[in-house]
Amino acid sequence: MLISPRLILQAVRYIASWVFRCPYWIYLKTKYPDFDTILPEMLERGKKAENEFRKVLKADKIWFREQVSLKYVADNYTISGRADFVTSDRVYEVKHVEKFRKPSKNWLGQLNLYLAMTGRDNGSIVEFNGDRFREYRVRFSRKLFRDSLRFFDRIHSGRYSAYPWYCRYCSYSFICSKRR
Repeated sequence: MLISPRLILQAVRYIASWVFRCPYWIYLKTKYPDFDTILPEMLERGKKAENEFRKVLKADKIWFREQVSLKYVADNYTISGRADFVTSDRVYEVKHVEKFRKPSKNWLGQLNLYLAMTGRDNGSIVEFNGDRFREYRVRFSRKLFRDSLRFFDRIHSGRYSAYPWYCRYCSYSFICSKRR
């Protein structure tokens, strides 16, 4: 039995939260996944933010699904992710922050990909600072979606440039040949 080249190419999977991150980080993440470290306290803060937001949705009697697995199949690869909360008309992505700020292009791109994958027009980035929430509402953007696909197309083509401003936060800085 022959395997279609299209099926082989689609076996390449990128994660929605990688959109607009340092391309070289993505290269290292796919090549050396075991070297990436996320501090346990960061995971714990993220889980706490999601738990607190779940309480808000329940108190407001809003029906939701959580940690919804999503995927978008492009010509040569698949983008997948897990939306934190999906309601009948909105996707919520919850982020723990030290202080409230304008959402990054990475966060907006991630949420926009989830909107495309669910067919919803409205989403929210919900920031939690440990005491309170701030909601940043967004609408689906075709332009941002096209930019996201172009980003992953570039990654898929094997062009990995480094974003020097990202180096100081990078979990791969200890092995990165592009570090400044």
